[in-house]
Amino acid sequence: MLGKAWDWLTARLRGQPQGRLRFLVHRDPAYQSFWRPSDSSQPTPRMEIQIYLEASNLTNAPRRITAAEFVGMPANADVLVGVRDPNTGKFAAQNPLPPRRISVVSLRFLIDGQSRSADQPFNVILWLTDDVGERHSVKVIMH
Repeated sequence: MLGKAWDWLTARLRGQPQGRLRFLVHRDPAYQSFWRPSDSSQPTPRMEIQIYLEASNLTNAPRRITAAEFVGMPANADVLVGVRDPNTGKFAAQNPLPPRRISVVSLRFLIDGQSRSADQPFNVILWLTDDVGERHSVKVIMH
């Protein structure tokens, strides 16, 4: 662990990129994350979860998010991932995270099963995988 910290510190002092992506839940009210029961007309109850993340690409190359999953949630979930284009403001899966920039990422999950109570915070660990195979985690807490 000390070796990793030393490598990180020396790379930062030499001005080399960290080679990672950083994510956190977006705090801007324009990108309000939520969870709720999905359409009640469906025969199987589902939970809809919309999460907006602020993503920092600290690398010198564009990166794409190829997968997203929750720890401890069912594997039978539909996931839509989109990155906001800074010019058009539209979210699309083919948009990369631009190098050395901050972007907004939209994640929409439809998960089979009963929804959680709206009185309790939604608290999970989210794993994101990028196009070079690196996995990134972010703790998601929504009230």
